[in-house]
Amino acid sequence: MSRCDTMHSRTFTAATDRILPALGLYRGYKNRNAQLDALDANLPAYLATTATPLANETFANVESEDTLRELHDYLASKYALLDRVIRARRLHHSRFFSLNLDYGHEQYLSTLSSRRFIVVRALESLERRVSEVLYKKQKWFKWVRQCQEEEETARETEKKKIKKEAALFRRHVKDVQARMKELRAKEDLKRQEAYLDEAYNARLSEEEQEAQWDPIEDVIEDERGNYIDLIKHILLLTESVEDDAPKTKSSNNGIQAEETDASPSTIAAKKSKKSKLKTPTNGDSIPLSAKSTHDTRSQVRERLRSGIKLSYATGFHVAGTIDSPVETHDKTAPVPEDEIDQLLTDMAEIKHLLFCRLLLSHAAVLPAAIRASSVDEFLNDKEVTDTDLRDLALKLDNPGLQEIRDACADLGRGEEEEDDVYEEPEEETEVRKVDEKLKKLGLGNNLYKRGGLSEKWAPEREKQVTKNKQSRQGIVNALSDMWKEKEEPRSQTLIDFGEIDDENKFKSKKIRVRVCGKYIYNYPSEKAVNRGGWLQFCLIAKDSDLRDAIKLCRHWDEFFDLNILATFQYFPAAKWLVWKGDHRRKQLLQLGVIPYHHFDAGEEHSKKFVTGSRGQGRRAHAITESRNFMCLNIRRNDPVTRRYLQYLTMLASKVVLLVRDAKTSKILRSPPKEQLWLYREKAGLGRASKNDWIVRSEVGEEFFEKAEKNREWHFGFNDYYDVYIWDFEPGQNNACLYNIVFEDQYRPAESILKTLTHDPGTMRTRDLKPGEQAMSIWEEIQKGRNHMLNTKGKTREEQLAPDLPPSYFYGEADVLEDEVLFPEEFSTESSNALYSGWVNALENFGNEGPNWERFVHDLDTDDELSSDGSHESDASDESDHHLLEDGDGSDEEEWEDDSENEAYEHIREKKDPLENGDDLLGITKSPKSEREDILSSVFSKEQQKDLAVLEQWKPPRDFRADVRADFNTFYDREKSRPFKAAFHAADLSPGGSERWQEAQTLIKQMMQFNTMSDDTFKHYHTLRFLDVHPDKHRRVTRDALEARATACLFFPSSFLSSQFGTPHKDSLLLNQPERALNPPPKRPHASDAKKPKNFWDEFDTHFKTHAIDDYPAEWDIAVRPIIARLYKAGVIGPTFLPERETPGRAMAVPTGPSGQRDLYIDFRLIQPDITFPKHVNHPPPKTWLMDEIHTFAKKHPGARFSTLRLWSAPHFYPLMIAYNRRYFTSFTDSLGRGWEWVFVPKDMPFSETSIHHTASQRFAVFKKQLGDRVLHMRDLFIVMGEDEADLLKYTTAAIFMIQTEPWRFEVDLWRSFMNVDLEFLEWADTLGSGWLD
Repeated sequence: MSRCDTMHSRTFTAATDRILPALGLYRGYKNRNAQLDALDANLPAYLATTATPLANETFANVESEDTLRELHDYLASKYALLDRVIRARRLHHSRFFSLNLDYGHEQYLSTLSSRRFIVVRALESLERRVSEVLYKKQKWFKWVRQCQEEEETARETEKKKIKKEAALFRRHVKDVQARMKELRAKEDLKRQEAYLDEAYNARLSEEEQEAQWDPIEDVIEDERGNYIDLIKHILLLTESVEDDAPKTKSSNNGIQAEETDASPSTIAAKKSKKSKLKTPTNGDSIPLSAKSTHDTRSQVRERLRSGIKLSYATGFHVAGTIDSPVETHDKTAPVPEDEIDQLLTDMAEIKHLLFCRLLLSHAAVLPAAIRASSVDEFLNDKEVTDTDLRDLALKLDNPGLQEIRDACADLGRGEEEEDDVYEEPEEETEVRKVDEKLKKLGLGNNLYKRGGLSEKWAPEREKQVTKNKQSRQGIVNALSDMWKEKEEPRSQTLIDFGEIDDENKFKSKKIRVRVCGKYIYNYPSEKAVNRGGWLQFCLIAKDSDLRDAIKLCRHWDEFFDLNILATFQYFPAAKWLVWKGDHRRKQLLQLGVIPYHHFDAGEEHSKKFVTGSRGQGRRAHAITESRNFMCLNIRRNDPVTRRYLQYLTMLASKVVLLVRDAKTSKILRSPPKEQLWLYREKAGLGRASKNDWIVRSEVGEEFFEKAEKNREWHFGFNDYYDVYIWDFEPGQNNACLYNIVFEDQYRPAESILKTLTHDPGTMRTRDLKPGEQAMSIWEEIQKGRNHMLNTKGKTREEQLAPDLPPSYFYGEADVLEDEVLFPEEFSTESSNALYSGWVNALENFGNEGPNWERFVHDLDTDDELSSDGSHESDASDESDHHLLEDGDGSDEEEWEDDSENEAYEHIREKKDPLENGDDLLGITKSPKSEREDILSSVFSKEQQKDLAVLEQWKPPRDFRADVRADFNTFYDREKSRPFKAAFHAADLSPGGSERWQEAQTLIKQMMQFNTMSDDTFKHYHTLRFLDVHPDKHRRVTRDALEARATACLFFPSSFLSSQFGTPHKDSLLLNQPERALNPPPKRPHASDAKKPKNFWDEFDTHFKTHAIDDYPAEWDIAVRPIIARLYKAGVIGPTFLPERETPGRAMAVPTGPSGQRDLYIDFRLIQPDITFPKHVNHPPPKTWLMDEIHTFAKKHPGARFSTLRLWSAPHFYPLMIAYNRRYFTSFTDSLGRGWEWVFVPKDMPFSETSIHHTASQRFAVFKKQLGDRVLHMRDLFIVMGEDEADLLKYTTAAIFMIQTEPWRFEVDLWRSFMNVDLEFLEWADTLGSGWLD
């Protein structure tokens, strides 16, 4: 062949290569356009008759399933034709019109795209209408509607999805181009003259057949194959990328595998045609993805076998500890082959479950997935479109962490799954009910802000937690709102999701669906994922961090388990150890204290510059103070948490604490407002003490928001406490706050560590196998040894130092203290452990205030409230009020007929003077004739004589008109209940509570006895004598009755022979001579100023040779339980004073015959600085008291006496200390904790003067009436009477004086004597029991 012929042949061949594909594209385009025109001409009957454009059609009028099916087939066919026409035109333009200058064709393409979009919208409307029809006939399909709505929402983001697909496949482009270059090189080599001639002849013979070839179908088929290959690769159905490379190459280019027996001309012809279409597209010029981004089985195996290099957070790290062995410091330990096989099997299963769960959310392919028995069968189903496969591939390539977590949880779900029902603790339910009641009444803690903060605060994120939980169950919850029509036979439904009852409600939400041959629940599991599930999670999401997994946990137990496993290197993941942080953070995490924000530069930011007065310039100062702080999360409703927070609360002299409940958003514990600051400064001229601090940063809502923004992770639940803790003293080293927060780091993780062990060879942390005889990590910790690694790589084993201070260990004193503070932990009954923040009624009253509803209804502290908010009473207020009107004859008509009989019956029924007192006052004011008739028919002559004292007795003024006085009385009345409860809870004398209860029982019995006798109204004589009108306040009558009953116990009566007194006739309380010989145990009352000089010698000697915090164990055991009792009762509380500024020191002194040690406070430091104003009354000497008694006895030979002792606990008097004066009574214990007294301690210097002065002020109110018949010394009152009757009168009046408003004092009957003569007093005084001291 000549050179010219050769050139002609090549030219002809090249032209043929360009003409044949163009001819195929052109003919295919014409055929598809003809089919499209035929579809437009043959419209379905509905579309042919409707006047609504297809773009606006909703098919709302279509009810027939046949019509809907016909419309769906038509629109689906039209969409497929339009899609292929558009693909062909774009492919044709990319090959032959690369400059894009054919604007007519571009306009035509835009028109076709608009038509395709309209058809897509019509298909969506049609599918929605099909679902609505199915809703009415088949009630199982409502959850599909939710999925469809999600697809509709994603319609606007279709372009973004295409771009995402482009990013997914971009990496593969380079590989494809390389292969294309290689193929071109091979073709150039083969294009010899003979080969080209043969190929030319073969093409001529096959020209007519090749003219029918349509390349678009091959492109579409190739794209579908690529999607299927990618899905199979991700699901671990293929082994490696290299094995699939030839398949991918051929499918991507649309070239079939070469056949060995194919002729060169045929092969050349095929490649020549398809080489023009080598760029892989899906019709939108989108490249395909490389599979190397997803690990194969062999890659995962190699990763686990060789170990993974670990990443650590910045900071100080220690290797060689129990949780960080040297062998696994740099990389994870290798995993045995048998465990790797099981992990790979589970991983493949989880990925299949993940794929099935994705199919559940894809409504279009769900019927095909349900029919398929395997993944391969589903992928080969022709009803699954390329677009559906593309969406599934995109989702499967980059699934969300929540979807991976749900798939890991599905692995362990069986056929029967129990509901994970949360039962609200009884204590929490009660608290919630009380809060709801207060909120309904418009009352509650919001009236009293704690520390200047509002009652509740919650970030916006926490407000969405509950909604997020509900949304996770959206599909299941939607099934409960079915259409209320009669259910059709279940055989007509495509999928059986359970039975529907008569109320159109599903009987169970647990519905298992068979998808691609695997059974899966149609809702994600709300239960915690087990360890194996989280292990698979970290392998599948290999680039994730533990912070990503935290927000997927359902509750605290699941999170804490995950936290401990991660800190002990259980998970073979590179980034999960970053969560552990440095060595200090790791120890807090193991304690269960989860820090999320902190500041530890308080020492660097605290500066002080002060100039003196002796320089040339003026005084000047510039001071800045900063506190270290930590923001923590700890578990809610847990005994360990409650104990931990309670002990931090008691360390107010070292740290300041604020606790917020994330579940209720309540602030449970808040310090005073002046302790909320974190950074403050003062600067200027003059003395620094005269300048005010300027607070630049403090704990409040702004601080809370800032801390939330700085969080790198969040919980997916709200069952935890937010704890904010900061140094009390500014400028402290950051280690001080850490040492206070830190406790026994391994104890909370005990249950988890008992199930783990270290592999002997590799030190890999793994689970203990059933029946395995290996040492658990917990047992390894309990050995008490520590392996230290030095710089030379050598290890040495050490034991804990035996000479550490006792406070480092949990000793007997700690046990005794815990038994007082947390008795429920030592009982066998289970109890809830909600941290309320307030440990006693006294402190609760001080922060929440009185019950305002009682003030509105004028109720007493003992009156009960009904459920509707009104008070319960035997008689209405209206009837009592009209009886109190003056009897001037204007209301005579009301007393006629039946009204008089009603008054008789009303008084007869109300036997208790506490209840009929107001009625009696009204009767005494009625006309004389009517009054005599009423009284003579109801009461005896003696009782009528007693009631005569009420005649014409009006109150000095209308007390009810003075709202301020009425409120003050109400407030004192409300305070008396928590005060007295605290007093008696803090009574630590042996048998003190039992003796007080016995005395109260006797008084109540005597009150009932007096009510049934002629002494019913004797108390009115006492009130008349003291000039206290019964209408002054509602407690007057009760106080008078109680005072009368108390005194009558020791005066002649038939009480002991009555039914009320017979059970108590052998009581030691009533046998005064015997009681004088057997005095109750008591602690010496002498204050520091009155104690013997050698009282503190033992302690002074000890601390001369020992450190101030070196307490003997004997002292600690005696003191700390007493302090705990006093603290729990509310008598003492933590003080916000540094240890160096507290004036007192708790000591243990042996007292009594037994020599048992008791609590005493050493206040000698402030004793010289205490002075009293001139008006303060000091207690007189005992000699004066005895002289007055003898003088009165000489004047009245038959004189009788009563000694009334004020009740007081062994350690304090019932005198409250002003809030701004309590620092004078503060003290520290053996642990350095600061405390302050709420009531006057008896050890306070000159405490005798305090109680004497207060009692003198109470006595001064009735000095005019009592005169010189009552003597007073400290807490002792001596009542003198000429005879028994006279003594009864003054004793009753004195008891009333002591115990009435403000209801703080009580008479201690066990330390008092009544109705005794002078000889008895002198004899009792000689017994040495301090009866008259």
